[in-house]
Amino acid sequence: MGITSAQLETDLKAGQSLATIAGTKTSALISALVAAETTNINARVTAGTLTQAQATTLIAGLQAAVTAVVNATPGAGGFGHGMGGGHGFTPGAGAPSVAPSTSGSN
Repeated sequence: MGITSAQLETDLKAGQSLATIAGTKTSALISALVAAETTNINARVTAGTLTQAQATTLIAGLQAAVTAVVNATPGAGGFGHGMGGGHGFTPGAGAPSVAPSTSGSN
């Protein structure tokens, strides 16, 4: 996105969404996050920790989940506390994990 991690943290703490911070690069950010998470999910299938059916379901919802998270404002449920049935989206963590949630479960 062209900013330091310190600036990203400051902007998020100030209540800016990732979309606001990314500006014209929002679509590229979403695409990169979806691609990275798809790779992680497929690796979990290969490792035998996720079935192909589970992977297909997760991948089918990634675009919408990532888009919602990128557009969400921090503080409106926070990031990484779960999406849907407790699945959150944390890039690189395997299952979807950056979605805002008020459930507090993961």
